[in-house]
Amino acid sequence: MTQGNTVVVDTPYGRLAGEAQDGGVARFLGIPYAKAPVGALRLRGPRPLEPWTGTRDARTPAPASLQTLGGNQVWMNEPIARQSEDCLYLNVWTPGIAGRAPVLFWLHGGQTRNGHGAAPGIDGSAFAQRGIVVVTINYRLGGLGGLAHPDLEDDATGFCANWSMQDKLAALDWVGRCIAVFGGDPARVTLAGQSSGGANAVMIAQHRLAEGRYSRLIAQSPPLFRPPMFVDMDAAAEYTEAFAVHVGTNVTGLRERDGVELQRAEHAFAYSAELVAKMGRPRTAPVRDGRLLRAWPYDAGAAAVPALVGWTREEANFWFDMHDGEGKVISPMKAPQSPEELAKRLGGLIGQHYAFPDPPAAADVASAYADSGSPAAIWRDAYTDLVFRAPVLQFAGAQARAGARAWVYEFAHALPSPGRGSPHATDVPLVFGTWRHPHFSCKLAGSPFVEALSEAMMSAWVAFVIDGNPGSAAGLAWPAFDPRDPTVMRFGPARAEVIPPERPRGLSCWPRYAA
Repeated sequence: MTQGNTVVVDTPYGRLAGEAQDGGVARFLGIPYAKAPVGALRLRGPRPLEPWTGTRDARTPAPASLQTLGGNQVWMNEPIARQSEDCLYLNVWTPGIAGRAPVLFWLHGGQTRNGHGAAPGIDGSAFAQRGIVVVTINYRLGGLGGLAHPDLEDDATGFCANWSMQDKLAALDWVGRCIAVFGGDPARVTLAGQSSGGANAVMIAQHRLAEGRYSRLIAQSPPLFRPPMFVDMDAAAEYTEAFAVHVGTNVTGLRERDGVELQRAEHAFAYSAELVAKMGRPRTAPVRDGRLLRAWPYDAGAAAVPALVGWTREEANFWFDMHDGEGKVISPMKAPQSPEELAKRLGGLIGQHYAFPDPPAAADVASAYADSGSPAAIWRDAYTDLVFRAPVLQFAGAQARAGARAWVYEFAHALPSPGRGSPHATDVPLVFGTWRHPHFSCKLAGSPFVEALSEAMMSAWVAFVIDGNPGSAAGLAWPAFDPRDPTVMRFGPARAEVIPPERPRGLSCWPRYAA
């Protein structure tokens, strides 16, 4: 029902009043999909939403999940005006409430510690104008979404970990129950995400979680880690015990702490010198708990649905050579500058990301990437390949061998100066058509090709959401991935074209992934 600029829908939980936008699109913001995870529900699974009476205003975004935003994360995210532990809300953009359109269900990235569903880069308006219903969600972040320990077992579910993963599954369940009243087709949902959101989407699909709630998968730059980068229950429990001691309580006592104080304390602990020296990195979600998640992406095999997966050409620049729109360096780390430092850092990188028998020697890796040039350039290319490209190619090969099919892309649109290369996350505003937003235009709009590449990517993504084949987009001949003759669709620098994966000599260092 539409009254002036107000669009009203009746969901199974109550009435919502959204608003009409230009281009025939309607949007509904700040829709609850589960009870607030506060008080007695802190560090427990999401609880079913209860109906409300009257009409709920859905024209304003809900607060973001509690987080500490800074560093390279500000490239994607504006300063966040409102945050709350009461955060389990989602947003819907629709081409029309009377239709039956395919649905794009999007999980934002941010290392499971930053981001929110109303960020400007993932505004769903442009997709909705192309006939797609878009759903973006908030979910719990940091320790509130990821602390894990057997003593935290939820008596209602039996789970003791992966609270944020359970949030995502609850939101998927909401889509299955409610999206039809927004004009969406619950039988044609694409599960999608970028970075940590993409990795979560892959793991949901590999483990057949919420099976039947989605029929396709999109994962942009998913870090498909193995141990020690992802952890099992014992390692996660050790971290949670150490944090509880740090804040002067026991594990179950964490539930009794104020949510804001808990988030701030865990964030500080996660990046403290004490923690880094002892454990290396935060041991929070996702956790292989043996219940919800039984295997890591490398071991979990193919998803049972078609997949569109890929990376950006210079993923590593996000962490080692990232600039904001004014030229300020916002990357949190520096690449090695000398051959000696490179050798040492490569040894650590291999130990963290290639924990297989017979790993390559650091010297052999440096030699394989010698054509990249300087030690810093060698480091960035090796990091991009080991952390992103090679695992994505391994997953695409698993898809092909299982008959599920995958289409692989590379985003190679170089940022205008002072930016460099095509870092992690820079494909998102082009995929969503949001690159003109003031937060991105100063960083993206200087290239003469950005509009054409954005249109090509949006067309391919829309085609995939509609019929499971991005190559059905007009003028885009994109073959499904074949590990016997691997090709990827490269978007950029100036056009879209099919090419074999670049840096084959470097990729040969990682045969467990790229074979």
